[in-house]
Amino acid sequence: MKAILGILILISVMLLGFFSLQQGIKKFIKLILATFASIVFGVLIFNQLMGIVVHQKKEIMIPDLTGRTVGQAFQILSDQDLYIKKVGEQYNENIPDGSIIFQEPLPGSVVKEGKVIKVIISSGGQVIFVSQLVGRSLREAKILLRQAGLVLGEETGIYSEEIKKDFVIAQDPSPEEIVARGSMINLVISLGPAREAEVPLMVNLLGQNIKSARKILRDMNLSLGEIKETVNDSVPQGTILKQEPHTGEIVDENTIVKVTVAKKSEEHKIIREATVYYEVSQGVLDRDVLIVVVDGQGEREVYHKIHSPGTKISLPIQVLGKAKAKIFVNSILVREIEL
Repeated sequence: MKAILGILILISVMLLGFFSLQQGIKKFIKLILATFASIVFGVLIFNQLMGIVVHQKKEIMIPDLTGRTVGQAFQILSDQDLYIKKVGEQYNENIPDGSIIFQEPLPGSVVKEGKVIKVIISSGGQVIFVSQLVGRSLREAKILLRQAGLVLGEETGIYSEEIKKDFVIAQDPSPEEIVARGSMINLVISLGPAREAEVPLMVNLLGQNIKSARKILRDMNLSLGEIKETVNDSVPQGTILKQEPHTGEIVDENTIVKVTVAKKSEEHKIIREATVYYEVSQGVLDRDVLIVVVDGQGEREVYHKIHSPGTKISLPIQVLGKAKAKIFVNSILVREIEL
């Protein structure tokens, strides 16, 4: 009997231990499940809160950044609570070094504030901007040209009462023009003030009409020689664009003045039909769409209306000569179209 009683007690202890172990495992499993449920619940709450925050951010129309430097683009975007990120560089012979070639999202897209705009930057090619040389010393101008990969061309010296001797008075091509690497830049250099004796100097005819220039030269007892014409639609016909001798050069009664004057292109004289196409970007809010045309008649507003997202605009207009349309959405330039 004692042996049987001992066996029963042993079995009872083992069963009690077994059931205690099961209870511990069940508690452990319950703890794991509770922790997992808490994590899932937290993630769902976080997503809901983020959705509310994102939804509350205002919508912004992305401007066109192509052709601008990173610094210029940063200023434009920061004013609209957007950010910029450079994601690459590409060689491009038509866009100067440091200017933006491509952006993502594209101009005119609607995004939430805080969006990062990715851009690709030009590494340059065979084209560069001409530096501002006017007002610099000849020595400094030579250094800047060499650093930019440009070549000093013709040096013309003229007397000047305002510009110190050996400083640059004028340059050709003008500052900020795009030229090929290795191009020649012609400079007009100051010879300082004219001497005490009377020295007849060439007057400035640039910007004058050819009729006015004839009278000026006649009063100076100078002869007008060759008159060349070059197409230029940005100034009135007959405007003097170049002259020889240059302003400030010494002249006498034997000097023959040569000038180049502007004439209108044949295309600039033709009125033709054109159509401006634009589709308002998707979004929630209506857009204020303004279309401005620039042609031979100048710059003028041709369209201004409020449109809902997705509206397609087809605007027939008459233009004079070469023309382009500028499209503004909510006062932001989003596209330029050659017509």
